[in-house]
Amino acid sequence: MFSGIGAIEYALKRLKISNKIVFASDNDKFVKESYYANYKIDDEQWYNDVKDIDGKKYLNKINLLVGGSPCQSFSMVGKRKGFEDTRGTLFYDFARVIKESQPKVFIYENVKGLTNHDKGNTFKTMKATFDELGYKYFYKTLNSKDYGVPQHRLRIFVVGFTGNAFNFDFLKESSLQGLMQDYLEDYIESKCFLNKDSKAT
Repeated sequence: MFSGIGAIEYALKRLKISNKIVFASDNDKFVKESYYANYKIDDEQWYNDVKDIDGKKYLNKINLLVGGSPCQSFSMVGKRKGFEDTRGTLFYDFARVIKESQPKVFIYENVKGLTNHDKGNTFKTMKATFDELGYKYFYKTLNSKDYGVPQHRLRIFVVGFTGNAFNFDFLKESSLQGLMQDYLEDYIESKCFLNKDSKAT
């Protein structure tokens, strides 16, 4: 859910973990084009709106459900309207699909600001929702720079399991595998830059 161009799918591919996409969703038509170009999926498996996903259709057919509902309503750089922002309420659709489809494992991801939004009450509400679903879950704020990626990017991850889960722990931190310069081109054509009089659109 909230698939974007398929980061988790690519991670599974890199780790050589065999998988099959059951369904995916995003409301951006250009994202959809990118997703279709990268992964084997047809129109029956794609949803333009998460509210259209009938989780009961996938009951006991999903091992892993992943989603990160829109973060703008919780982000420190946004207006932080939380559940008062319609994008913030999309979290409940993620919870609904978990309840309806009963995946063995779910991963929910969002910005660090979610944890302190409304003095922590928003995250308390989310945890209460996960409690009602009957999953044993673990959560932690992780920074990509602590896992080999040269980027300061703090995100909270919630990982839930059905039944009596084993003692899960998040991956131990590791050193950087490269610098940002390793991912950038050395020479860029001038047409790719805005001059000082240009305005970004």
